[in-house]
Amino acid sequence: MAEIGEDLDKSDVSSLIFLMKDYTGRGKISKEKSFLDLVVELEKLNLVAPDQLDLLEKCLKNIHRIDLKTKIQKYKQSAQRPETSYKNALEASLTNVSPKEPSYNFRLQNGRSKEQRSVEQLGTQREPVKTSIQESRAFLPQHIPEERYRMQSKPLGVCLIIDCIGNNAEVLQDTFASLGYQVRRFLCLTVKEIDQVLNQVVHMPQHRDYDSFVCVLVSRGGSQSVFGVGQTDSGFPLHRIRRLFMGDLCPSLVGKPKLFFIQNYMVPEAQLEDSSLLEVDGPAMSNVEPEAQKPGPSMVHPEADFFWSLCTTDVSLLKWSSSSPSLYVQCLSQKLKEERKRPLLDLHTELNDNMYNWNSRVSAKEKYHVSLQHTLRKQLIFPYK
Repeated sequence: MAEIGEDLDKSDVSSLIFLMKDYTGRGKISKEKSFLDLVVELEKLNLVAPDQLDLLEKCLKNIHRIDLKTKIQKYKQSAQRPETSYKNALEASLTNVSPKEPSYNFRLQNGRSKEQRSVEQLGTQREPVKTSIQESRAFLPQHIPEERYRMQSKPLGVCLIIDCIGNNAEVLQDTFASLGYQVRRFLCLTVKEIDQVLNQVVHMPQHRDYDSFVCVLVSRGGSQSVFGVGQTDSGFPLHRIRRLFMGDLCPSLVGKPKLFFIQNYMVPEAQLEDSSLLEVDGPAMSNVEPEAQKPGPSMVHPEADFFWSLCTTDVSLLKWSSSSPSLYVQCLSQKLKEERKRPLLDLHTELNDNMYNWNSRVSAKEKYHVSLQHTLRKQLIFPYK
């Protein structure tokens, strides 16, 4: 564990702490804590042990530290040999602990044979507490979270498509309908209309019976917002779209994957400033968050289970291919239709590769830039017929 902790930077540790909040409880571990502090808490909860490293392995994979996940896998493969020894976070941290430290005695009582040697070096006489792997199994959690999201409801969920360009909706409707979604399509909406539609969908009671939610949005926009049609307003903030579907405002989707695919045709900032059609304040738009329903008890963080794929490209592309869907939309549709048996994260990785290959052959104004942010806690695979 000490070796893994040394290879993690602060951002990696922060990401792991966020992913582990569902298991340690909200606020249990502060962002300033180290990797070893996090593992100590997991060991106390019996979520990490010599034969219980799957959770840690999964979280390292989610933050894209495959190198460290491989280290754990190698340890698990070698764990069958008698000479292999597991060094837990308590042992790893003992070298930095003073015998007078308040938490020292607690750590001492929960240590294993390696800890005994550290204690002897400190001059403290205490019988070691030895716990075999077989004995420790009695304290492991009886229920291990599923590795995959449940994707069995019919329909799988609502797929909201808002196409303010007019050339992407049809291919997307066919794709998500074939996946088993109830598609709701809206064409050429203003910002005010986008706001109204999103708020209506957030409060749909059907979410309680469905296993997931999808939102596809295609529009002109700026770096932090989408404009809808007309360019008569300052845009709808992208962060607010995600905020509307967080667990505290949309409790019927808590614990379920919420997938967002956004194609934003970027309007140059200079063009926005010079546009006589663009109002500085825009039309009156509700800044009040929808009233949060009272959710039942939940340990799932409100920001968990989001998949946020954002593709930006220059608005000038619309002049050259106004009747064709964007390359991002075409590639996304093809991947979802033909390779739905594979995890969504793997498909998106290959989609990125396709975009990079395209960008290497075209001018700057023809490039597509794809970014992915996600807080998925499990593997997501669409069902197939």
